[in-house]
Amino acid sequence: PSRRARPKSVTLSVPSLLDPPPNFTPCGTPLMTTGTVSKSLRDAAERGSVGVFVIVIAASFLIMVGLAVDVSGHLHAMQEARATAREAARVGGQQLQTPTGVRGLGAVADPGQAAAAAQAYLASAGVAGSASVTGPASISVDVTSVYPTKFLSIVGVPSLSATGTAQARITRSVEGV
Repeated sequence: PSRRARPKSVTLSVPSLLDPPPNFTPCGTPLMTTGTVSKSLRDAAERGSVGVFVIVIAASFLIMVGLAVDVSGHLHAMQEARATAREAARVGGQQLQTPTGVRGLGAVADPGQAAAAAQAYLASAGVAGSASVTGPASISVDVTSVYPTKFLSIVGVPSLSATGTAQARITRSVEGV
């Protein structure tokens, strides 16, 4: 006897447009299963994270540029102070005691005139400083100037001091003073 297999009954359900989605809750948030986070919650938590990253990088870049501007300006001010000190020392070194030089006894600085000439040069250059004759054949000049900061003033550093020191020695040439 042949037994014929009976077909099983199959029930098909077609969702209606009024049926809620499978993960629907009354408050509108998707259901979470144990150990997983819904994609929309993960996206909401990371929303704006690129904006914060860009802000941090941009602020860091501005700080670095500001420091570079102020440090380079300070270095330039220090170079200018040293150059001004060298020039003032040279001017002071040209002030010699005439009788000693004329007699061929050597080149000796006139202390009063040398310091006054170096101070006059500093005044004409618009910087503060001091000049002194440190020996019969040498003049020393110290210069102090101020660099007004551009970016550091934002954090309370309005200026940086720039100093320069130079010394000029008076030497005698082979055939004269």
